[in-house]
Amino acid sequence: MAKFREMIRMHELGYSQCAIAQSCAVARSTVQDYVRRATAKGLSDAQLSQMSDSEALELLGKGKRKVLPKTETIDFAQVAIELQRKGVTLALLWQGGLEQGQWQLSYGGFCRRYNRWRAQQKLSMRQVYKGGDKLFVDYCGLTVPVVHPETGAVTDAQVFVAP
Repeated sequence: MAKFREMIRMHELGYSQCAIAQSCAVARSTVQDYVRRATAKGLSDAQLSQMSDSEALELLGKGKRKVLPKTETIDFAQVAIELQRKGVTLALLWQGGLEQGQWQLSYGGFCRRYNRWRAQQKLSMRQVYKGGDKLFVDYCGLTVPVVHPETGAVTDAQVFVAP
């Protein structure tokens, strides 16, 4: 049995990623990658068992990739705009681009190209202020749900600004 099939099977049986990695003699990150890919595609062990290894690996995005010309360009300005939305990560954008056939890069290659592009952007913002004069708070990310201890009502956290 191929290791990736065993990883998915053990995951469905409820084994931890560490236990799966030890059993299959692979890194935990490898287990995490295959489980993430199978979950994203909605593939179960039963579905994978009906496919050949090459078909299953191709569905998981691990098969042999088509060789594209080196002139493949990516609109990183659009990627930067998408990254500003809540819950969007480079990994999600990379996976989406793979599925749409926009590029055939590894995740590491995609990140290296994005970071190179970002370094070329001459963006800066200077703020001059006296120490202790202003308070900066970062509100990025999703809001935290707050549960009322007596009623159990769930509400989103609110920002309180003192007058």
